[in-house]
This record gives sequence, C-alpha cells and structure tokens, in this order.
Amino acid sequence: MSKFFRILEIVWLITALGCAGISVYFLITKDNDSALYFVFIFIIASIMFLLRRYQRKNQDRLNNNEPRK
Repeated sequence: MSKFFRILEIVWLITALGCAGISVYFLITKDNDSALYFVFIFIIASIMFLLRRYQRKNQDRLNNNEPRK
C-alpha cells in the first residue's frame, strides 16, 4: 500500500509543478484568466500532495511499529 501512496504523491507533485509552469507561461503571454485557472489547480494539487505525503509517512510509521505475523 505504501507504493500506491508514493505513486499518488508523485502524481500530485507533477500536477502541481506542471500547473505552476503553465500559469507562469500564461502570465508571460498576458492571458490572466487562464493563468488564474491554473494557479487554482496548482493550489489544490499542492494541498493534495501535502496530504498524501502526510498519509504515506503516517502509514509507514504505523507499519514499522506493528509486530510482524
């Protein structure tokens, strides 16, 4: 399950970085409405990345403290 959480974490990070790059591009080309849309998606993706990271670390901590069967 930890691999699944790690993959989701990476997907959200790539999404956040991609949206940040796209929003900078739209700001340079003076398309502020599109840039605002991608900034909003960047914020959502960043929050999801942080939540998934916390969830994965918490799950790893719980798995390491449990005795093996």
